[in-house]
Amino acid sequence: MRRERLSTRPSPDARHDFLVELRGEPLPGVRLTLRLVPDLLVPDPASVVTYLAEFAGYADGLEALAVAILDDINNELVPRWVEVAVESDTPLPHRVVIEDRQPAWDNPRLVGRLRPL
Repeated sequence: MRRERLSTRPSPDARHDFLVELRGEPLPGVRLTLRLVPDLLVPDPASVVTYLAEFAGYADGLEALAVAILDDINNELVPRWVEVAVESDTPLPHRVVIEDRQPAWDNPRLVGRLRPL
C-alpha cells in the first residue's frame, strides 16, 4: 500500500499558514513538485522519498500520476491547500498541475506570493 509509506508528524503550529515544498522524481525523467499548506500534520520528507519509489513502473500517464499523488496526500495529511505538479521532457515537454484545498480555507496573500512552477 503506497499511502502507508507516507509518514507525518504534528504541525509545529497549526494556527499559522506556512508553505511546505518538496521535490522528487517518482519515475526516471519525471519531476515532481509538491507544495502544501499543512493543517494538523506535516509530511516527513524521508518518507516522501520512500513513497515516490512506489511509483516505479507506473505507466498510466502524467495526469493519472498527478491525481494519484494528490489523492494520497489529501488522505494522509489532509492539508489546507495542496498543489501537485509533474513534468517530463520526453517525448515532448508535458506538464500537469493539479490543486485542491479545504472548502473553508483561503489565504490569497500566501497563494499570491507563490512563484509559478
